[in-house]
Amino acid sequence: MLQKPRGTRDFLPDEMEARRAVEWRLREVARRWGYREVCTPEFEDLELFTMRSGEGIINEMYVFEDKGGRKLALRPEITAAVIRMYINEAKVAPKPLRWCYYADCFRYERPQKGRYRQFWQFGVELIGADTAAADAETIMLAAGMLDATGVTYDLKVGHLSLMKNLLCGLEPGMLRKVRAHLDKKDLDGLKVTLETLECSDLFSSLTALVETRDLAEAFEIAGTIP
Repeated sequence: MLQKPRGTRDFLPDEMEARRAVEWRLREVARRWGYREVCTPEFEDLELFTMRSGEGIINEMYVFEDKGGRKLALRPEITAAVIRMYINEAKVAPKPLRWCYYADCFRYERPQKGRYRQFWQFGVELIGADTAAADAETIMLAAGMLDATGVTYDLKVGHLSLMKNLLCGLEPGMLRKVRAHLDKKDLDGLKVTLETLECSDLFSSLTALVETRDLAEAFEIAGTIP
């Protein structure tokens, strides 16, 4: 008897009804905040994902070559594709843009409880509003969405400027590599990469920054943010 592919799930009618109810609540909250839904292709040029995270991410993706010899990948997340769409289709549109999306993503990783190779991502992008108020809006929207689903949660807020301040001396290619290690919590890989760059002194600062939950301590580690 044929089985479903490893890392995927079947949804029976009761499960599907419950899932659609949660999706509807998320979309309704986003709509009330003025976010309109967009959609991107399920596969994109491989370079869209490797240009930020490096070639190492290929082993964690579903990658294939089409009949024209183009290297493509099933999307592992949606944000990169939405930004690609913005640049291609809406760069001159009036700002700010409030977009939301809900779609399936694919990652080739070891399946385990709560982590599947096919999963669904709901997200929002507030484009063209680089202010503290915009940050607060997206945080409040996230809280509103979670409240609407009825789940119990802890809301944790971070900011890339702290990490970028520590790594301001790295060239872009190496910066992407270090960020990829941090994204995956690959501390062993991070240590090796920093040793290769002769920046071993950054290891303790970066790991301390990742672990801290105190804002004053974070500024003490990262230094003054421009």
